[in-house]
Amino acid sequence: MELKMIGIILMLELVVVSWAYQQCNIICDDHVPTPTVGNPIRGKAGPKGQKGASAEACECPPLANLRAEMTRMRTELTNKVSELEEKVRFSWTVKLVPGANEMASRCGLLQDVDTITDDAFTASSVHSSGYYAHYGRLNGERGHGWTVLRDDRNVNQWIQVDLGQDTKITGIVTQGCRNTNNRITSYILLYRTANSDNFLPVVEESGNSVVFAANTVQGSIVGYQLPYPISARWWRINPRTWNQYPGLRFDLYTC
Repeated sequence: MELKMIGIILMLELVVVSWAYQQCNIICDDHVPTPTVGNPIRGKAGPKGQKGASAEACECPPLANLRAEMTRMRTELTNKVSELEEKVRFSWTVKLVPGANEMASRCGLLQDVDTITDDAFTASSVHSSGYYAHYGRLNGERGHGWTVLRDDRNVNQWIQVDLGQDTKITGIVTQGCRNTNNRITSYILLYRTANSDNFLPVVEESGNSVVFAANTVQGSIVGYQLPYPISARWWRINPRTWNQYPGLRFDLYTC
């Protein structure tokens, strides 16, 4: 429905612009002759003894302007169609990714420390030196993974990563901490674009936040395809339920 409406609106704009251009030419051709040598365009005569009005040539916008506007509209329609087709392809549903770990090795963004450096990771709190935010990379072997302070076991905690620029993300994968039983069993995923001050949750078609089921089994690696691709710079995981402590390692899919 949304795609049809966009197409109808842009087609109507094209028709209106084209019609207005044609009408302008008709008016100019019918009412204002083209000036020629010996037949200049004259303005309306004034009262006897007074100067008449200046002549005004009838000019329509150049045809090139109309063509440029039509090209802009076609480009806008094409971009909207591509965006909506991608949303339709993802079907507004969260899907488990088979072979989540293998998928991360192909499409994961965070495991390369040269691409996403340690200082890109921050968190609401850190349990101790073995649980820094940047230890929260999927399959990371430094420390145990990220975990909150003992007194911060509540639903207000988070870990986030700064990708440096808006980057299209298609999915997420999580696992529990290394050598401990700390793990999250559900979470909300939020994002923030480079030109925004606010984080927004990933939502279902209904508008409700998606609550991702996570690592109910120690050692599991659970990945999801998002309901739709999202381009954003900052990505934040907000644990909702957990085992022992909110703690995890994670990665983001880009394909």
